Amino acid sequence: MSKAREILRQHIDEEVLMYYPDVSHYAPETYERLLVRWSDDSVYSEKHRFELIEQFIPDAKSKKILDMAAGCGSFVIQGLRDGYDTYGVEPEKWKHEVVDIKFEENDYPKEWRDRMVEGVGEKLPFDDETFDAFDSWQTIEHVANERDCIHELYRVLRKGGSGILRGPSYHMFYEGHYRMFWFPMMHKGAFSRFYLKLRKRPSAGLDTFHPVNPIRIRRYAREAGFKVVNIKRVMIYNAAKRKMPILKKSIFKPALWGIYLMWDFYRGIKNFGRVEATVSYHLVKE
Repeated sequence: MSKAREILRQHIDEEVLMYYPDVSHYAPETYERLLVRWSDDSVYSEKHRFELIEQFIPDAKSKKILDMAAGCGSFVIQGLRDGYDTYGVEPEKWKHEVVDIKFEENDYPKEWRDRMVEGVGEKLPFDDETFDAFDSWQTIEHVANERDCIHELYRVLRKGGSGILRGPSYHMFYEGHYRMFWFPMMHKGAFSRFYLKLRKRPSAGLDTFHPVNPIRIRRYAREAGFKVVNIKRVMIYNAAKRKMPILKKSIFKPALWGIYLMWDFYRGIKNFGRVEATVSYHLVKE
């Protein structure tokens, strides 16, 4: 076993115990995916993120891309391996230690290590207009201040730049860290701790996230100066137009809106209390 994988296992066990009474209760296949994703960059586990970037950011390989909350460097390293100009910022020291070990264990160019720096989203350690694009994936629920992070992403983007902000929506009946039924927008408090006690779960995990309100995220983004594009809506519109080309005519725009609402309602009912809903926005600095 590599040293990076061994250290990761220790930290993953510690995090799992914030949400589960025992590590054995955590799905083994999910546990293994985490180990591989964060320790083995020969596996292109971040490919789905780059594919989404390619859909919304033209000529992405020519862009200077920031990964906000770079974790163990997987997105940055895998991006560099595939020809992207990627950089990352990560606040947790132990994850930087894992990155150092990965560089020791693999034949990565030394200059790549300088692309991953220590810092927080509320005060990014970069000059104004440094990047052309950013990717913030499953991060916004862990930051101390959503508004400050979004304003900082705007500051470090060049004019015409854009990025993907994706995370869990707490308007639905599911919590992705505890992986169980959850009440919308429920967070720390007597009721949430009582609820976890009933479910025989530890309450320590409540300190690791906050409920994300999509309406509030959109407000902060527009306040910063971003144009906000709903990625899920764009994808549903495009899928509907492929199936029924007549919907490309502007007169049918209300029909597309109706299709999106029905799809969202259907998904909400089908996955009620079982699957995480998402905030998925393309933020454009015009």
